Amino acid sequence: MENFKYGYFDTSNRPPPIQVKHLQNGHIVATASQKLCIFKLFPIIYYDIIHHLPSFIVYKILREILDLVLSYPFRKQWLPVLGDLCDSLHQMMLIHFPNKIVPKLHFVREYERITHDYGPAIKQWCFRYEACHLYFKKITIRTNNFKNTPKMLVTRYRLKQCFKFASLSRIKTFDYAVGIKKIRSTCFNMSMKNVLLNHFGRIDLDEDLNQCKKLIHENIEYSRSAVYVINIKPFNEQPIFAQIISIIKMEEKWWLLADMLDTISYDEELFAWEIISVDRYCILDPCQLKYYYKGLDIYHVNNSSFVSFITRLTSY
Repeated sequence: MENFKYGYFDTSNRPPPIQVKHLQNGHIVATASQKLCIFKLFPIIYYDIIHHLPSFIVYKILREILDLVLSYPFRKQWLPVLGDLCDSLHQMMLIHFPNKIVPKLHFVREYERITHDYGPAIKQWCFRYEACHLYFKKITIRTNNFKNTPKMLVTRYRLKQCFKFASLSRIKTFDYAVGIKKIRSTCFNMSMKNVLLNHFGRIDLDEDLNQCKKLIHENIEYSRSAVYVINIKPFNEQPIFAQIISIIKMEEKWWLLADMLDTISYDEELFAWEIISVDRYCILDPCQLKYYYKGLDIYHVNNSSFVSFITRLTSY
């Protein structure tokens, strides 16, 4: 696990190394986002041993539950499936981990009813609270002051947020680019050059175009080499993926030069989509893209490329 290379978007949530004492105590010391990251990448990190784990069925069921619970929008037709999965998880835990049953496991069986009564469960999750909680735990430990923490939340932390948001230049501009520099025509192969010339017309690639490493457009981060879901096929709701090759600027407007990837299949063991590049390029306008999910990292398993995310996408 220590030698596993996390992608750009997963690096910020990289979990600490799992030690033997953690396995003996049955408790991993990590934040909620770090635990979610290792949960998502568990089949990819340990792809060579998951086939030999009889209890891997527990992970499979829990992963399918999370794919539904974290989906937005949520279809009513999924409610019976969600209820069956929650019951199956409870049964498998009794078989494989009878001594690890915690109250949260019983709460899982209520997801079907909660979703039916109050809508998608993702609307009630508390990740932002956990982020605030972590900040205050650090403050109280360092200052050795455990009094009136809610007041500190209202005064100190909220003022800190206001100062941070007011000082960010990205809030003041429509597009926020990082690492702007001139582009060289040698960065493009012949297929890319043809796409650029067909889209922009007769231009000088060395003089008329700029590029950046990262673009934040309407609070969505577009990064070079990252993969994004740009659409969903209507007949089977299979995601359509595109990898950003370059972020270019032409006449004060930013464009995305993307490689339209072919989706091979969904690997039910790795819980990831297998993708492949066929050198089919196009120009995308960030203003016209519909947001489905944040940027994805590519991971390689047995000479194949995969992207993984926890949610079930739907067109409506």
